Amino acid sequence: MKTKYWILLFALLAAACLLCSYFLFFGGTSGTTATVISDGVTVMTLDLFVDGEYTIKSDYGENTIRVVDGKVSVVSADCPTQDCVHHAPANSGAPIVCLPNRLVITFSNAQEYDAIIG
Repeated sequence: MKTKYWILLFALLAAACLLCSYFLFFGGTSGTTATVISDGVTVMTLDLFVDGEYTIKSDYGENTIRVVDGKVSVVSADCPTQDCVHHAPANSGAPIVCLPNRLVITFSNAQEYDAIIG
């Protein structure tokens, strides 16, 4: 009789681990907007549901940003390292950064709240 309880407990624990793994790998919320910041100033807010290509020019350089299928990427930059160009298209997670051109692309979701006052 005790063996059945251990098997049931193990099965529930395995199911809980599988559920947590699913949400960890596939359950992340994607952003609905991307904010483009150049030299500390917000230049534009991109709707990730609208495809397009945008060129950002500043005193430090020029970047071309593309929005396709809900993801944003930097397709060209005149910086020497090209790290931002090699960054995979993204819609959430860590920002896309071009340090030489002082460009940052951050992601946000319309349903997110910074604080709840009540």
